[in-house]
Amino acid sequence: MRKAKFFMIAGLLIVMVMAVVNVGAVSAAEYNWKFALEEIEGSVQHEWAKEFKKRIEEKSDGAVNIDIYPYGALGTSGDISEQTMNGIIEFAFSTPSWFATTIPEAGLFSLHYIWSDNLAVNKYVMENSEAIYQDLSKLYNTKNLKLLTVFHEGWQVWTSNKPLRKPADFEGVKIRVMGDPILISNYQAYGANPVRLAYSEIYSSLQLNMIDAQVQPYFATQEMKFYEQQKYLNVAKQVPFITGAIVNQNFFKSLPEEYQNMIVETARGMTDYIFKVQEELNAERLEMMLEDKPSLEVIKLTEEERAAFKAKAKTVWEEYKENVGENGTMILEKLIKEIKEAEAKLAK
Repeated sequence: MRKAKFFMIAGLLIVMVMAVVNVGAVSAAEYNWKFALEEIEGSVQHEWAKEFKKRIEEKSDGAVNIDIYPYGALGTSGDISEQTMNGIIEFAFSTPSWFATTIPEAGLFSLHYIWSDNLAVNKYVMENSEAIYQDLSKLYNTKNLKLLTVFHEGWQVWTSNKPLRKPADFEGVKIRVMGDPILISNYQAYGANPVRLAYSEIYSSLQLNMIDAQVQPYFATQEMKFYEQQKYLNVAKQVPFITGAIVNQNFFKSLPEEYQNMIVETARGMTDYIFKVQEELNAERLEMMLEDKPSLEVIKLTEEERAAFKAKAKTVWEEYKENVGENGTMILEKLIKEIKEAEAKLAK
């Protein structure tokens, strides 16, 4: 609790100082908004935020200025989510799994093997889902937040120093996870020892053998140099890395209706753009890793190998349903139905 308060106060002071420093540059704008990222510059989130900033500033004819704060500038993922809830900053990215401790239903984004093997299908669902934008979003409102959009940043890929082809390979493996209880249960079901760590602590923890493995999309593994401490990239297609753009609800409601509509329409209208960005970025960063470290091996699990993990993962689905009750179960089942319908629709 003390640590959270410290980061909140520190974040507020940084925002105040930077606001003073930038006052001359933004004085022409009627609105000055802050947008905090969970990732560093050059990441998928950074590209999304830059495009969002560009579109909003153009649509508002310069009435809006958005300042982007990369990971660490205002604290960790949990810190910026809390600051957004409290109105210290207006916008932030928040991986839904960070909210699973306060919004258990958000843990559905961490469940393994509920999504399609086809990322284009998952993109379609995240763009149009009633389960997400009508049902789950109501729970964000109870935390003084509005969920603007959800999108994926590519497959979550396990990095390790031994091949991870079957659940037995995870026995005793210390893998870094975020704080979501569902993520922890997923890896415990495989036999691993999940370890909670901040994003900024992963590299040193790999280097010091405090953890044996971690999981990120290719672009994050490359830009944070995690691959330098690992031998294998294990592609199991268990879940895409899913993030959400959030805005403080009180702030949002205080805006003129035309600005509210502009924010929602802009955020929801960027799915095609960011899908192409993540696709190109992940392919480029994989190539960069393999060029820099030729000994790095990419292991793509077979359907049979993935089936063994899926069988274990389904036990966690049941645990999730028990934790979230009737309403959360309804949201999950509705989302799974939407995914199946999207697979059928896009297969035509």
